[in-house]
Amino acid sequence: MGISEKTAAAILEAASHVLVVRGEAGSMTEVASAAGVGRSTLYRHFPTREALLEELTRVALAEAGKRLAEAKLESVPPLEALARAIRTIVDVGDRYIVLLEAQVPIDPAATERAVIAPVRRVLERGQAEGVIRTDIDAMSLLELLGGLIIVSIRLAAEHQRGVEETAATIQRVFVEGVGTR
Repeated sequence: MGISEKTAAAILEAASHVLVVRGEAGSMTEVASAAGVGRSTLYRHFPTREALLEELTRVALAEAGKRLAEAKLESVPPLEALARAIRTIVDVGDRYIVLLEAQVPIDPAATERAVIAPVRRVLERGQAEGVIRTDIDAMSLLELLGGLIIVSIRLAAEHQRGVEETAATIQRVFVEGVGTR
């Protein structure tokens, strides 16, 4: 990785953290400062805020997809796979929340492939095995889980809670709600 690529990566990392804490109020100046670069360097790599957010979206989606694949969700029972998926998404979630709130256009096919399909398969498998309720379809459960993850990540950032605590809270709330009795 060359100096220019390292600088761009540092800017993206800083942007994800500035924007999760400050939301859309986070400025390009704050991003540059957090990355340890000047504004001119920031704008050389990302000429507009939209360009920065689009690249951040691409990187976050690729990372989430890679990490979900590495979690080997298909190799463990559905509820354990669900726990792994939640942990993985929360771990990279600071990038997602700002992108969703900023309404950055996200490639639906890439999102489906990287994040939605793997988690939906876990939910469908859990339903087929009788450990996840079937009175709510898997896509609706997935949307509810996504909302819970977004809110939980925002609260975790505001209250400085860690990934483990946040993922465990989501897991308890969601699994107790979707589990069969």
